[in-house]
Amino acid sequence: MTACRWKSLNREISKMNPNPTPACAKCGAPLAAGTRFCEQCGAENVVQPVPAAPPGRGVSPLGLIIAALVAGGIAFGLFTQRERLMGLIKAASAAPAAPPADPAVKAAEDLADATLWLQKQPWLLELRKSMPRGVGMTMHAEPYDAEGWSEVALRETHSEDSGYDPNVSPMIGLFRISRTEQRIEWMEPVSGEYVPVEQFLAHRGLTSGAVAQVPASKNNSAQAAIPGGDFESTATSGPNSDTAVIVADPTRKGNHIACITGPDEMSFDLPLRLPPGTPEATISLRLLHPMSTKLIRFDDGHVPEGIRLRVRLVNDIGNSIIRDAIVRPTGQWREMEFAFYDLPQKVVSVSVEAIWMEGPVYFDDVKLIPTQP
Repeated sequence: MTACRWKSLNREISKMNPNPTPACAKCGAPLAAGTRFCEQCGAENVVQPVPAAPPGRGVSPLGLIIAALVAGGIAFGLFTQRERLMGLIKAASAAPAAPPADPAVKAAEDLADATLWLQKQPWLLELRKSMPRGVGMTMHAEPYDAEGWSEVALRETHSEDSGYDPNVSPMIGLFRISRTEQRIEWMEPVSGEYVPVEQFLAHRGLTSGAVAQVPASKNNSAQAAIPGGDFESTATSGPNSDTAVIVADPTRKGNHIACITGPDEMSFDLPLRLPPGTPEATISLRLLHPMSTKLIRFDDGHVPEGIRLRVRLVNDIGNSIIRDAIVRPTGQWREMEFAFYDLPQKVVSVSVEAIWMEGPVYFDDVKLIPTQP
């Protein structure tokens, strides 16, 4: 190694090590302790004492490791070894830690589970059946708070032929659900305090039990395919709306799914013929709302909490019954269910609609789950 290279390398080591190794005054090569003659150039040297580090200037552990590895590389006369070791240290320092789980995704999944559990409670099913013709219900739930409670608002929806104002959505009741205890409480409107849900049942004249454990629908053997609902077979459109736009699944190679792209209101429908006299039915589907798909700001400046997803059962003369949900973006596939208890006669199709977004949302596995009264 040339004298110039030794001097340059010695300066680099000195920057990292406040207690430098003694060096030859002529060529800059390091001198072992007690060495009088330089082994590189043969010049005689007077070994100077090593100066102490200035007070108050400590050396970081990483700096000491780097200095030790550099000195070791030089002692063996291997400059390339020094470069390799420095590269390993840089790579280890730059390696990212495993990303933590996204709390927003977990909160959205918990909220979806709670909403699905509440929709299957016997008293809520009874409440739906007690509504006048053309009057339905919509549900809005908030994520769990720090104490493990999720607030849920139930409101009426009015169809055009219900005899009620379709632009008015009266409050049915405000509830909260406990995450750990699976307990439901109702906010009594006079006192403004939460009370056991049994008081709401008595207030509405409902006789079903307050809280029941309901098995998950994904294990329901009665689940049946809707023609074209897997979007692998021929996805013929129903008689009332649009043919589904079929695209490749961005999360699974070889799978095909339906796509609705905003900002224009769009939908697709699939043929569905329910047997005469079917009292109730549930439509299940899987939905993927990518995090990159933006929500559209309303005219008043507010941004919606999620897309508005609407599922319709449509009969042979174009009348429909509607279920709505506000779906927050999670970036993951999630299963959703929409229960219908006031079915029109001669249902011929199921329609799926999504709005309030700029970009795509995806759907797969649209299925029918027949239920019993």
